[in-house]
Amino acid sequence: MILNRRRFYLSFAVLLVGLVAYYFMGCKKDEQSQPAPSNGPAASALPPKPIPAFNAERARLAIDTQVNFGPRVPNSAGHGQAVNWLHAALLQCTKNVQRQVFTRPGYDQGEMLNLTNIIASFNPEATWRILIVTHFDSRPYADEDPIDSLRHQAVPAANDGGSGTAVMLELARAMKDNPPPIGVDLLFDDGEDYGNYNVDQLERYFLGVKNFVQSKPADYNPRYAILLDMVGDKNAVFQPEGNSNSSAPQLIAEIWKTAESLGLSHFKSTPGQSVSDDHLPLIEAGIPSVDIIDGDLVGHVSKDPERKYWHTLDDLPKHISAQTLDEVGRLLLTLIYDRLPQHIPSL
Repeated sequence: MILNRRRFYLSFAVLLVGLVAYYFMGCKKDEQSQPAPSNGPAASALPPKPIPAFNAERARLAIDTQVNFGPRVPNSAGHGQAVNWLHAALLQCTKNVQRQVFTRPGYDQGEMLNLTNIIASFNPEATWRILIVTHFDSRPYADEDPIDSLRHQAVPAANDGGSGTAVMLELARAMKDNPPPIGVDLLFDDGEDYGNYNVDQLERYFLGVKNFVQSKPADYNPRYAILLDMVGDKNAVFQPEGNSNSSAPQLIAEIWKTAESLGLSHFKSTPGQSVSDDHLPLIEAGIPSVDIIDGDLVGHVSKDPERKYWHTLDDLPKHISAQTLDEVGRLLLTLIYDRLPQHIPSL
């Protein structure tokens, strides 16, 4: 993700123009299912269901597991371990799991990146669907590290990649024994953080979501998408992100109203920064999307010296709090099982 205010600013309007550059193309799959189509008739409100518990401690441990694989940089051993771990864990929660295997050119001469999106679907028959997204890859270079000699090393990615992955894996485990009233698709996307803005701006960022958009069935159109990015910091502040507020103001209002009703301390309703992130290709594809992101980490905007570890080697589990993960997880489960089903006609 990239903060729009910094030197790598790129206006949202320009990104919208970039939609014409996307064309549908196929991708390999080693599972049989696609996310369920969602082009059915207009849906009515649904009765809410009991909200399952969110296991924040297990989510916290899942971050340690990912960091112990090593940086999950495309083509690395740690990346391969993460893909296999995620795929196996999701298959324990639902049979509707698929891999999207694809390649993209790297920066070195002749280099090809071997990339994999993993998608897990719940309540596949439902036509009213929501897509929840996170990236699991690690940035290949710690280009914001304060020590110049370390900037060529890969980021550990405990928060920037690891936290969203851990929360979404726990959502899958909660939905395993508690079928949700609406359709839910979990997209763990690859190659979000590969790009080098100084070389090609945003061309090689958001690779997994771009592939997902290009290869999805034409009749798969979830009503909304929610992106999770850097959702584990012990002092996190989640504010409505600028591009999200333009794309999905109704969902923004529902999310932050729900957070307030639950007494979630990390959610603040004052407007946040505009960030270039995985939600932009989704918005360009016509899917209203909200980025739940700790925006003050991006670009080291936060004044707290302990929160200046974005794209550095200090993106480590020591910054993560189970309490923050719990707030994000409980919020999403409340939305899925209670708030969104009741407000389907108005959403």
